[in-house]
Amino acid sequence: MQNPYIKKLVKFLRSHVLMSFIIYGAAIGVLALALWVTFQFVKPLPPDKVVIVTGGEGGAYYAFAKEYEAFFKQHGFELEVRTSKGSMDNLSIIGDPESGVQAAFMQGGITSPEEHPYLESLGSLYFEPVWLFTSKRLRLKTLAELKGRRVAVGSEGSGTSHLVLQLLGENGITPETATLLSQGTDQAIPELLDHKIDALFVIAGVNSQAVHTLSEAHRKVDLYSFRRAETYVRTHRFLEKLTLPQGGIDLMRDLPAHDVTLLAPTANLVVREDLHPALKYLFLLAAAKIHGKGDMFAATKQFPNDQAVLFPLSDEARNFYKSGPPFLMRYLPFQAAITVERLKILLIPLLTLLFPLFKITPPAYRWQIRRRIFKWYKQLKKLDMHAYDLTDPSEALAMLEELEKMDRLVLETSVPLSYTDYIYSLRLHIRMIRQRLERIAGQTIQEIGHPTD
Repeated sequence: MQNPYIKKLVKFLRSHVLMSFIIYGAAIGVLALALWVTFQFVKPLPPDKVVIVTGGEGGAYYAFAKEYEAFFKQHGFELEVRTSKGSMDNLSIIGDPESGVQAAFMQGGITSPEEHPYLESLGSLYFEPVWLFTSKRLRLKTLAELKGRRVAVGSEGSGTSHLVLQLLGENGITPETATLLSQGTDQAIPELLDHKIDALFVIAGVNSQAVHTLSEAHRKVDLYSFRRAETYVRTHRFLEKLTLPQGGIDLMRDLPAHDVTLLAPTANLVVREDLHPALKYLFLLAAAKIHGKGDMFAATKQFPNDQAVLFPLSDEARNFYKSGPPFLMRYLPFQAAITVERLKILLIPLLTLLFPLFKITPPAYRWQIRRRIFKWYKQLKKLDMHAYDLTDPSEALAMLEELEKMDRLVLETSVPLSYTDYIYSLRLHIRMIRQRLERIAGQTIQEIGHPTD
């Protein structure tokens, strides 16, 4: 006796259910394969954490980075803020792939793009005015008059030191012709006020503590106005000529007492080119919110922009300044926007294959089901042709037995209920041939009984 489990297995292997699994499973498999291949060309989700290097904790870079940190946190990402000595130090740090730093604030004009092809700019963020405070007794007219003087040029590794040494060198002020001190504002301000040094350069915003402290000491120090600013901006394209209006530092004290002409590079937001595109957009969104308010020298929404950039703009930044943020980021939360953006790319093979699969799979299934039924017609037709001219009763009886087996197998053929009409139509045709054979084999049937008894 056949094992019942084997019998059930054989029945399942012959059932239309297994055929459905095979046909529709193959269609799903093709679709899944296409999605997998497409997924290989889709950028992975951005990392949850990115690192930015700024400057000292008392500087503007650090203060702005903390605002960026809060913005990133609102959108579900962590921005780690690291301190440094300044722009030149930042350039060195971000250039080291082992540092783990992917972004940095840098002063414009500190290097050339050719020296760092792996870096990109996301834009200029704000003006960084160059302030020169001198001892009252100096009465400085040009930078060349600093020859033989003691001058604080900014701390080593800072963008201030890099730019100031460049400007001074063009005026013949070098370590051989003057005492150039690598001092930051914390050390240099008291020395200037005590007449231990003659001049102090600082690059800072109009609201910085250093600018306010030195401006309030106007009885001891003068704020230098760059009379030849137009020459400097034409020879250094990264510089801008700015005018600090009378009272721009303190209206009540009327500081300064007259308009002052300043030079200013712009602060740049620099990233490594391999930073995830979504994070570049997040930096740009943060920059637009934080720096778009304007200040004494910039109008509202003047920054960020694509002017005076230190390195070539990334593709994301170029699109951002041309058309604004991507469509989805305007109306969806950032996390949702980048997820939908990735799904949009995955929809390409889905939509490309879904329609033809939808058109092909059901007909293929129907063809397989009908094939199960119609294969009997070939055998039935062969029997019918043979039975057409049959006269031998014993041969007719043998064919009746064969038809009986066929009828049983047809009845056991597994098809969906919607196809049972094909089964009964086939059985009806079998019955018609049986009736003809029964007439031929009538005498023999009467003697031995009906073959189905």
